Amino acid sequence: MKARTLVGANFRNLAVMVAGGATFAVMLAAGVVAKFGDAVSAEASGVAATADDAMPSTVEDYSYPGAAQVLAERGIKLHRGDGHIMLADCGADPNNPPPDLILVQSYNLNVPGNPNYCFKATGSSGYLELEIAQAYFVRGENGRTISAKVETKDEPTVIDVERVDPGEWQPVGESQSRGEATILELRFPYQS
Repeated sequence: MKARTLVGANFRNLAVMVAGGATFAVMLAAGVVAKFGDAVSAEASGVAATADDAMPSTVEDYSYPGAAQVLAERGIKLHRGDGHIMLADCGADPNNPPPDLILVQSYNLNVPGNPNYCFKATGSSGYLELEIAQAYFVRGENGRTISAKVETKDEPTVIDVERVDPGEWQPVGESQSRGEATILELRFPYQS
């Protein structure tokens, strides 16, 4: 009798383990089907999944939003940044915008609109890759020192990083008695 009880208890334990394992397998399969249900059902029905069915990428490429519109309306290329330096309205007097804005001046009068470009900086650090051709001055905003990466068409063409102190006007390119300058990047805090 004792042997039968021991065998019966072991059988019940084995049955619980098997049932528990089956429950786990069903739960695991349900999770897989729930997660990949569309792909599984597409394969099961004989319909191939297309690239349009793929999940959209969530990788940030830091492209500047509305860059094509800015190029068409303002004549400058805004490539990418971290969102802490953004194109802004220069206000009533584009030659003397509010002191909390970075100002880049260009003598390119062939661009649509005004050849003065203002940028609002926020946060403790930021960068913006851009192209503003025929630049001659960069004015720093009143709260931080910035870096302006400048390509100057000297012989040979060189790329320098100019330090622009708060509220100061930094000449670039031809206003330094050098070649034509293109601003390639604005960054803060200053990095040489």
